[in-house]
Amino acid sequence: MEDFLFEIAHPAATGPEIAVLENRFHFHMPRDIRQFYLKHNGVIFLPNARSNPENCELRYFYSVGRQFEDHIPTIDQLLGWQAKDRLIPMYYIPFCSDEAGDSYYVRVDEEGYGEIYYFVDFLDDPNVEGAGLIAESFTDFLAQIEVPTPKGR
Repeated sequence: MEDFLFEIAHPAATGPEIAVLENRFHFHMPRDIRQFYLKHNGVIFLPNARSNPENCELRYFYSVGRQFEDHIPTIDQLLGWQAKDRLIPMYYIPFCSDEAGDSYYVRVDEEGYGEIYYFVDFLDDPNVEGAGLIAESFTDFLAQIEVPTPKGR
């Protein structure tokens, strides 16, 4: 993923910050997403960055541990709410949001480890095999992100 897709890229997460998240919610982050967070602990995308079935703009990657923007929750906060709500299984870890407020999740159970899912207002049932699957890995998801080049460039 090229840094030119980001309007703001926050400083790296630390290994201990990631470990606290993993230990608290009992999962192991896939290597490719871990490497991303060790470089950028959350980002805000440039306008018109897109990569999803509904063609909504991507807004940001959530951060781990530290909250950089008051209006953007951390992965830790989202997983805490997810654990209370019990609407989405805890083996789906939210990492990205779009303009509609829908989230992208990396799956961390053995069956779908590393796969990327997109659920729209819970219309896609996360309990139905394959529902909402949009990429085989975080690396594949990153490769799908496009930012249109302004006319005249």
